Amino acid sequence: MPLCVVCGKEADSCICESCRNKEDIEKLSMDIIRYNPGFGGNGLWDSIAGQMTYTSNFKNIVFSLTADLPSPRKEYIRILCVSGDGANVPKASRPWLYEVYEVLKKTPGLTIDEKNRIRGILLGALYMDYRYEEADALAGRLLEQERLPVKAYYNLADFFLKTRRYDEAADAIGTARDNYGNEPGVSAELTKLSEQNEKYREAEANGKKEYMPNPKEDKDAVRKAYVDFLASIGIEAEPPVSSTVRKSRYPKPIPKDQYPKVQEKREADFDTFVAYDVETTGRQTTIDSIIEIAAVRVVNGEVKETAEFTFQELVKPFKRSIRPEITELTGITKEDVSGARQMWEVTPDFVKFIGGDILVGFNNIRFDSKFLARAGRYSQIVIDNLQFDAMRYALSIKDKLSLGEKFSLEVLSEKLGISNPRAHRALADAITTAKVYLKLKEMGAGDAGAEIDDILADLDEW
Repeated sequence: MPLCVVCGKEADSCICESCRNKEDIEKLSMDIIRYNPGFGGNGLWDSIAGQMTYTSNFKNIVFSLTADLPSPRKEYIRILCVSGDGANVPKASRPWLYEVYEVLKKTPGLTIDEKNRIRGILLGALYMDYRYEEADALAGRLLEQERLPVKAYYNLADFFLKTRRYDEAADAIGTARDNYGNEPGVSAELTKLSEQNEKYREAEANGKKEYMPNPKEDKDAVRKAYVDFLASIGIEAEPPVSSTVRKSRYPKPIPKDQYPKVQEKREADFDTFVAYDVETTGRQTTIDSIIEIAAVRVVNGEVKETAEFTFQELVKPFKRSIRPEITELTGITKEDVSGARQMWEVTPDFVKFIGGDILVGFNNIRFDSKFLARAGRYSQIVIDNLQFDAMRYALSIKDKLSLGEKFSLEVLSEKLGISNPRAHRALADAITTAKVYLKLKEMGAGDAGAEIDDILADLDEW
């Protein structure tokens, strides 16, 4: 007969009714998940574990213990039970994980941190099951979070490593080290990931073998899906040619620490400039990619919308795919950009168009300019134009405009009576930005940023 894990008395299940009624089942379950039989100092639990075929099965008591908990608490704890100390669940449990995750998505009751912990585990399951596009979409959502559980960073880094995005893997490892490096065991695990990442990075640089999935079943189909996915994010994955060094699949970028920071202009004392905008695969400036870039020239306060004075081009995303929500927002599909040029091919033409003019954008200091710098790095072109942020400019007179501290280009343009029928397309937004700047300048907004830095530190605009 089973013994109660609390009092040790014989019971019909792993806990007697008396103890079930007075114990915190969630806390008890988490204690059992973390317990290491034979080394944890609990004689009762050691005894119960000792009667099992494998002492490691002790934590599975949690499935019985949580039977009466409501969703999603029950499912959350059970996933942690299956994953244990690791960041993933065993292969046999992945179909169950996918089913349970669908329940969790529809049921409120988890904190942001708990949701991200489960998303991190799900990410690992998806890419280990070779479901790369789904994994990539989930990785994008995780990267939108301000802070993640450490094991979610593990899986992000491993996913980027295994999809040959070594800079992005290094960024995830570095962020995890910054946030959790002092916790026991974390530094060693991150060092192991970092060494593996550098090993593959070196292999890529020398034309040697990089990661390639090696499943026991359907190897050809899995490898084709992997190569196709990499191609969709702008990475070639042909097998290396023996005894020769193949050409790198993309240009070697100027190192981040050697590329100049954006030079911001805050005084609205100009009427000739270029307004620009980029559409991207997401919000993360270190991993997401440009899918459209556009600009319009303004001469002496006149917005020139003819072909001669405009620039617009779709861009094949680099290291990222276009998620459905981005297509819904912009109207840009994967098919639209499949034959487009890469950002390092487009950038020289864009730079030629803008010349040495001041660049005006909307939230460009924190967003668009960072994508432009990344494009410049991979193009080996230094883009050092002064940049003026119309969003910061509007913030300086937000009370006069009856605006809050968070507003979009769409909201601001409507407030100013400026029509933008194709919002979230780069050329339309660039033209709207130009008109917004000129309208605000007429209103005499003054300094574009000195008094709003504290506000901007708390904003998270698209």
